[in-house]
Amino acid sequence: MFMTLDDSILTEAKGTRDQLLDLQHQADRARIDLHHAIRRLHAAGGSLREIAEALGLSHQRVHQIVDTEEGPQLRRRHHGRSRRRSHLERFTRRAWEVVALAEEEARGLRHNYVGTEHLLLGLLRQEEGAAKEVLGSFEITLESVRTKVAEVVGECAESRRRRLPYTRPAKRALEGALREAATLKHSSLESEHVLLGLLGESEGLAIEVLAALGASPDQVRGQVLSRLGE
Repeated sequence: MFMTLDDSILTEAKGTRDQLLDLQHQADRARIDLHHAIRRLHAAGGSLREIAEALGLSHQRVHQIVDTEEGPQLRRRHHGRSRRRSHLERFTRRAWEVVALAEEEARGLRHNYVGTEHLLLGLLRQEEGAAKEVLGSFEITLESVRTKVAEVVGECAESRRRRLPYTRPAKRALEGALREAATLKHSSLESEHVLLGLLGESEGLAIEVLAALGASPDQVRGQVLSRLGE
């Protein structure tokens, strides 16, 4: 049976839907900001219990945010924990956002790991930033990369783990991002350093996807450095 929808009610429903989507988006951004602040408090020496009590959160929840959801463990060399803290402190909110969005993309594609391709998607998921602007100048979009990744990888066995493991290329790409920031004498790590790290990781799928979509890694790197004034 054919039915028609009342135009005025439909308009109202669409407006309410848009408001809900906006609120969900704001909540996602606020969650990322909160998690970043909690990690910074912990990296600065705050104990899990102190942070939990100060913010009115459970000790278990703070532990999950700091240890379970902080992304890949960066390689430890000398001085172990103190060196790891200094690394974590260099991640800006925007850089942590890339890591969080990369895991969301991996789960959305039903992948049981986080690879360089997901970090690339995380960069493209951001609302703004030098990395996204550079990729956009090469007509690299979230949709085109997501389609290519799904085409190449397909679906994996669904993972129920709270934290997905990072591939070695993805870990090396983030370590490369730290080196890029240090080489450029930048005190903090931003999304553009993550992109440089991805471009320097030859074994990751991200660089293959970019090449397949017509973006030369050398040209992309040149554009990033140009934006940074190098």
